[in-house]
Amino acid sequence: MEKVLITNVVSVCMLLIYTVSATSPFPAPDLAKCVYPTGLPHNATINSTCCPPYDPATPITDFEFPSSDLPLRVRMAAHLVDQDYIEKYNKAVQLMKNLPANDPRSFIQQSKIHCAYCSGSYFTNSTEIQVHYSWFFLPFHRWYLYFYERILGKLIGDDSFALPFWNWDSEAGMSIPPMYIDPNSPLFDPLRDACHQPPHIINLKHFNVCVEGSVNENYADIYTHIVSGAPSASLFYGGDYRYGSGVKVNRSRAGTIETSPHDKVHSWTGSSTQFNRENMGSLYSAARDPIFYSHHSNVDRMWTIWQDKLNRSDYQDTDLVDSKLLFYDENSRLVQVRVGDCYNTTKLGYKYQEVDIPWLTNGRSIKKAGLLKAKPVDYNPRGNTNQSPVSVVVKRNKIIKQQKEKEKEKEKEKVKVEEILVIDGIEVNLFATSKFSIFINLPEADPNTPLDSPHYAGSYMHLGQGSGGRKYQSKISSFKIGISETLEDLGATEDDSIIVTLVPQSNQSMAKIPVKFSSVEIEYDVN
Repeated sequence: MEKVLITNVVSVCMLLIYTVSATSPFPAPDLAKCVYPTGLPHNATINSTCCPPYDPATPITDFEFPSSDLPLRVRMAAHLVDQDYIEKYNKAVQLMKNLPANDPRSFIQQSKIHCAYCSGSYFTNSTEIQVHYSWFFLPFHRWYLYFYERILGKLIGDDSFALPFWNWDSEAGMSIPPMYIDPNSPLFDPLRDACHQPPHIINLKHFNVCVEGSVNENYADIYTHIVSGAPSASLFYGGDYRYGSGVKVNRSRAGTIETSPHDKVHSWTGSSTQFNRENMGSLYSAARDPIFYSHHSNVDRMWTIWQDKLNRSDYQDTDLVDSKLLFYDENSRLVQVRVGDCYNTTKLGYKYQEVDIPWLTNGRSIKKAGLLKAKPVDYNPRGNTNQSPVSVVVKRNKIIKQQKEKEKEKEKEKVKVEEILVIDGIEVNLFATSKFSIFINLPEADPNTPLDSPHYAGSYMHLGQGSGGRKYQSKISSFKIGISETLEDLGATEDDSIIVTLVPQSNQSMAKIPVKFSSVEIEYDVN
């Protein structure tokens, strides 16, 4: 494969890529070797280690699925629950907050679980156990919420208790749910952006400024990252992160669901008065806000939609599914789980309330309704600084696609050849939040170009820990997203090349940190 450094134009030869690995699954972290977080900004508001309480004499119990005789717990949309549920939820969280600080089930200790797993507290033979920026993102958070939910239910003696989900993917649920804004409630957190309080809705384009969001743009962004841009587990979950591979976490690749809407909602919710947008806007502090768990409940729901409504296949790679994690359960037992055992929510004893999914049914039509005439290849290329959009030409290899389709047709197999846009060598500050949007055949795109344009192909985002007082530390990664549907809607499937325009986030505080990348290319994935 030929890769050309981006100056004004990139010309790339596309080849099919296959990966062969001879590594092994991650073992569970050794709690005795937990260290003070190595990935925090220097001015982080943390008073102690993120390590959990640990007694070497504590036995580790292997996870057992809940009894199938129990009724399924139903996670409800947060804006639709009744007052009885709110009172029950308030009571459960208050009881959790009232537990002694050294109780592993206490709210502070539960919040530290996220900090430890995402801020450099666990290492195995010098390899960091990191649950973001890779294929661990979705399964870790599903397990994390499972135990948090079970602890809450145990505290109120209700085995049927289930977390609510913040239904930010529907117009009626795009504001912060009412139960979280009562300052007298244990669900309240003062460290949220004052500009983003109800009735204001989330803004998945300009998420760190006081600008009202657009329902259609939010729908288009969610649709792009979950449906059209994520036909495979590699794209949706994120790239592999293998124990023993020698690959450091600063070279890993986040999936489409993590970059958006996950990262964007986190940053949108965090407080603009805090240097690192604590709590929700920084990974180390996010779980201190009770709304974190409802946000991630909806991220988990997005996974179930991708699995069930779209009928897409999860990773089966043993280096992922046989990896191990540790959590404390509702009885304060230290439990070891296998990553792959969380794929089926029914076996875990819960399901989601059935509500309308407008972005799933209308997302593509919303984007097509805004169709602008595709621009010709001739244009004046822009520079490659992060202060302005970058436009590059990427050649397509239609011959490879046609050959693979013919080979599969001869074998009488139904085949789908997905065209994947790959942006490689993305360099950001590990501690700072960075983002750019991607447009195809729209070189004049700028920060105000709507996300419900058919030219919109997705967004790259890195949610950092916060850069306060911390020197620049390079993170180099890549971003991949499916573009076959986008090219089809633009009438560009027969074009020899496409124009890819990267538009940096316009927020001034984010523009201070350079965003660099080395190449743009196209891969073909044959399913």
